[in-house]
Amino acid sequence: MEEQQEEKVVKEQKPFEFLINAVLAIEKLRVAAQVRQTHLKLRGRQDVETDELLVRIKDLEDYADGRVAKMIQSHPAYPWFSRVKGVGRENIGKVVGLVDIHKANTISALWQFAGYGVSDGKAPKKVKNGGKLKYNSKLRSMCWRLGTSLMKGSGKFYEFYCAEKAKYMQRYAQQGVKVVPANKLPQKDGKFYEPEGIISEGHVHNQALRKMIKLFLACLWLVWREAEGLPTRAPYSAEYQGHTHIISPWEMTDREEKKSRQRKVA
Repeated sequence: MEEQQEEKVVKEQKPFEFLINAVLAIEKLRVAAQVRQTHLKLRGRQDVETDELLVRIKDLEDYADGRVAKMIQSHPAYPWFSRVKGVGRENIGKVVGLVDIHKANTISALWQFAGYGVSDGKAPKKVKNGGKLKYNSKLRSMCWRLGTSLMKGSGKFYEFYCAEKAKYMQRYAQQGVKVVPANKLPQKDGKFYEPEGIISEGHVHNQALRKMIKLFLACLWLVWREAEGLPTRAPYSAEYQGHTHIISPWEMTDREEKKSRQRKVA
């Protein structure tokens, strides 16, 4: 029965989605082999089976990553994200390959699925005791990786990150909250914690990075939906919260852009 259910899931996956899930599985296996290899070396030991397996895994991973890089060029949103600094063919593939844009009928729906939504004013967290997650944990991790890459790309999304971080720093200063390095936080039971009135620099970094990732996802959603001929709507922030500053996806590109395709989103 389980084998039949597993076979059904595989058949329902689109080729690119299947490839991305395979890439992530291969990556997980490669990391496990590397960890084992490292632990063995620390003990002055070697396992030829692990060494040989790692070589073959890397070959397979290179092949799969190459296929992702090739196939991503035909993605409907490629004309947009290929112009954004920090977006590599493999890292964007591991994001879009986990998204069904037909099901994500709003930007907020995509944020929720990717683990970047807000519930009761707080970001979602892992559920204890094996509870079911309300988001795709793989997609959340891949978006965070992409966000880190966007920062390294030093393009317009990185500029947005810097501006948002500066806003947070100014806000905390006005509130009398002290921003300190993580190692300067007080400790309790051997662990660092943030008491009232103090926040770590890493916490502020994560807040700004999260805002940047959400903007990227909003831009991706609109460009992708429009390219697929699917209905679009105003961003949640503009429609329900009265925000007037709307950013265009094409405004966030770093390379040549097509003026005729410009559309404001978030």
